[in-house]
Amino acid sequence: MPDDLIYKIIEAGGYAPSAENQQPWRVIVVRDKRLQEFIGQIAVDRTILLFGRATPREELERRLSYIESKASLERTIDILISGQRFEYIKGKSETNGAPVLLVLAVDQTHVGNSQPTLRGTGGVYGWSGPRHAVIAGSMMMENMALAAASMGIGSCVSSVQLDHFDDVGAISEKLGIPFPHWVPILCLTLGYAKYDRTLGPPRQGPEEIAFLNRWGEPFVKEAKR
Repeated sequence: MPDDLIYKIIEAGGYAPSAENQQPWRVIVVRDKRLQEFIGQIAVDRTILLFGRATPREELERRLSYIESKASLERTIDILISGQRFEYIKGKSETNGAPVLLVLAVDQTHVGNSQPTLRGTGGVYGWSGPRHAVIAGSMMMENMALAAASMGIGSCVSSVQLDHFDDVGAISEKLGIPFPHWVPILCLTLGYAKYDRTLGPPRQGPEEIAFLNRWGEPFVKEAKR
């Protein structure tokens, strides 16, 4: 994948909003196959632990109940419990790996680089807000995924390799991230899809997730007159 496309994807990510325009994010473009292998193996190991040992099979079947085909359901469960689900992060062609991995880190002190007058203060009111940095980073990640899709590039957001404190530290050390000031929170794989996209799990409609003025009061759109 050419650098200019990756550049455009990251550039689009940078247009995400952030509190006080702090832009508390950094992106590491991982092309080194050894690094991809290291991060991908953590994802595989954690997936085996989560789905293969900690989650009862009946719970997996419940979560995947939208898959109508029995054969497809069994295959999906096998991919999860064996860790194959995240082999693509390793970037190996034989397992349909993604050629590029973006690792997104955010500033835990929520002090970015765009406003010198605020740098070191933790914001206007003198307090740091790591929650805001995570929110901003998540919006940046969404921007990058949408930009990739607009260019015909496939992408997948993952965090299983960054859900455990020990893994966050290990990945930070491998990539030279100054942890814990900066913390990696999400990964985005980029590549060209081998198959046409298929319809994913069903989504809840607004009538199921939205309330009017108060929790539990349905938000129902008015009929057109």
